[in-house]
Amino acid sequence: MSKFQNLLRSAVLAAIVIGAAFLCGLRLLEIQIADGSKYLAMTQSTHTATQDIEAARGKIADSTGKILNTNELNCSVKLQKASLESGTENEVIYRILTILMKHGDEWNETLPITRTQPYQFEKDRDNAVDSLKSRMKLGVYATVENCMNALYENYKISDQYEEPMRRYIAGVRYEMELKGFNNNNPYELASGISSDTVLELKELSALMPGMEISEGWNRVYLDGTTAPHIRGTVGAISADKYAELKSAGYKLDDIIGTSGIELALESTLRGERGTREITRNSDGMMISDEITKEPQAGKSVMLTIDSNFQNMVERIVQYHMDFLHSPYYTTAMDANLRGKDTEVGSAVVLSVKDGSVLAMATLPSYDINQLVEDYASVLNAENSPLLNRAINGEYRPGSTFKTITATAGLAEGVIDASSTINCTGRYMYYAPSYTPGCTGVHGSITVQFGLKHSCNIFFYETARRMGIDRLAYWANKFGVGTDLGFELPMSTGRMTSPELFDKLGIEWNASDTIQAGIGQSETLLTPLHLATQAMTIANKGVRYRPHIVKAIYNYDYTKLIEEIKPEVMADFSEGMEDVFAEVHAGMKRVSENANFLMEGGWYNIYDFKGIGKENVCTKTGTPEVIAMTKFNSTIVGFYPADNPEIAFGVCMENSEYSRHVACNIISAYITGEFNPVYDEDGNAVYPLGEKRKTADVEQH
Repeated sequence: MSKFQNLLRSAVLAAIVIGAAFLCGLRLLEIQIADGSKYLAMTQSTHTATQDIEAARGKIADSTGKILNTNELNCSVKLQKASLESGTENEVIYRILTILMKHGDEWNETLPITRTQPYQFEKDRDNAVDSLKSRMKLGVYATVENCMNALYENYKISDQYEEPMRRYIAGVRYEMELKGFNNNNPYELASGISSDTVLELKELSALMPGMEISEGWNRVYLDGTTAPHIRGTVGAISADKYAELKSAGYKLDDIIGTSGIELALESTLRGERGTREITRNSDGMMISDEITKEPQAGKSVMLTIDSNFQNMVERIVQYHMDFLHSPYYTTAMDANLRGKDTEVGSAVVLSVKDGSVLAMATLPSYDINQLVEDYASVLNAENSPLLNRAINGEYRPGSTFKTITATAGLAEGVIDASSTINCTGRYMYYAPSYTPGCTGVHGSITVQFGLKHSCNIFFYETARRMGIDRLAYWANKFGVGTDLGFELPMSTGRMTSPELFDKLGIEWNASDTIQAGIGQSETLLTPLHLATQAMTIANKGVRYRPHIVKAIYNYDYTKLIEEIKPEVMADFSEGMEDVFAEVHAGMKRVSENANFLMEGGWYNIYDFKGIGKENVCTKTGTPEVIAMTKFNSTIVGFYPADNPEIAFGVCMENSEYSRHVACNIISAYITGEFNPVYDEDGNAVYPLGEKRKTADVEQH
């Protein structure tokens, strides 16, 4: 190899070495200067705390878009363990409590010791006191002074803080322990704080490391007296419910639906919480604070009810009870005064076209906001206002059931349009051992006039010819004794049968069939069942699923997600045209009976309201609750008669004349208003005149 080649080779090698050294130098500079902090952080231990971000719960609105259940922003002050320096807890708490007290804001703590001296254990909190002693490692006979000293010592609360501030700090520290305060679980010291408090806390936040102002949501119930049973409420998750829902991602401090739509559509209304990650090094310095998952608001629900119509129906039911309490009924009439003590009633109005609930009234009722603020006062009020009688009140249907018996008898062929049954006032088939009576002596009548006069004997005989099995078969088609598929939990009711009697421990007799045929015996229905029955008759054998949810939207109702479609639960309309023609005709004739006396003569209540008796199909009932001493008043029907739009079911407990409720419901539906009339003394007034003939009482 030549000398020149050796020099060239050496030069190349030198260049390579110098270049490599230069590159290494650049990399070293990058590591030490540009990325120095990054790699320094990597040499230290870090901790990442993951926290939840609360999502807004979906809203609830009526069919017009009027918001009923919604949310309001709730500012709270929290302590973050990840940024709370050890040993500074008491001073930070002291500063926060001072500001809260200055603005009159409360804070969260449940220490079972009074807040003012002389300190005492709080009454009726024995379990909490025992738990306190146990946590402080004190004996069962420890005094309140022992507990306070243990708290001060355990949490190192210096006597530089004067009483009762020491007690306040101790209560907060103890609550933090109870709530499992840790890096992943911040402690909410106070919620719903005022804007002035928020402003001052933010201004002085540098003096309170670990303090954070957080924004969450409170449930707000607007117009709290509108359909409270339907809308429902939210509340803290119970221990039992938490065990059930833990696997679905719920936490012990979550708020969930506790009743009504809030409960039934919990999974729809519930949002999806977000995630926040805070990373700190071993010295407590924050490395990063970022939202890794944005919270997703829950979906919103639109109901089928119109708040205005809903409220009118409730007022109509209440007005009828007011009238039955008034002197116009209790002193000026010659009737039997069955309704003078009535306090309870319910009415359901359905759309015949699709089964949607247009109104669902149950009285007595309540204000949701009162329920939230003072649950005990509503719970303990007279006549159980928390009970939704429209779907969970079970009643004998009485003569309203005769529409089912008539349908079944015609369909089975045991009677036809021209069949007559002779009513002598007593049913003698089981004589002499059993001869039940009738509402009158009607002579030889057809099914139409059997319905018009509510002739017990006509329907006794029809039911006997058919037998209980076939009667129950047809009753089932109308939804009697079945789950109607409603969104809210409801009673299924029941249908009289030998099997039911055996279950109840009652001896079955052949004569029990005839009582079932007039809606007595052990048959029980809810007002929603009654309305569904009426809707099915109006649809000539098509029974829709009654439903209260109209649609599901995104949170702000700007995007339709799902519209609830009509669902047919039973369809036995084929070949039933003639059957329902007779039943409809009979129910029209029932409406002809709705007469009252006022100055100038006798009037039909539907004519008086401008509805027209020929436009209404109804069937009334007066089922016995206590034999011959207590009666309810029921009615089913639909309007208009020939092209039905609405169907209704009404039950007034310990009452009568429910047809007036039905008449006012129809009138309110047509006119969009209900204007009750009260005299100068506040008594409800129907245009009944001063006297009413005893002959003009509601048929049984």
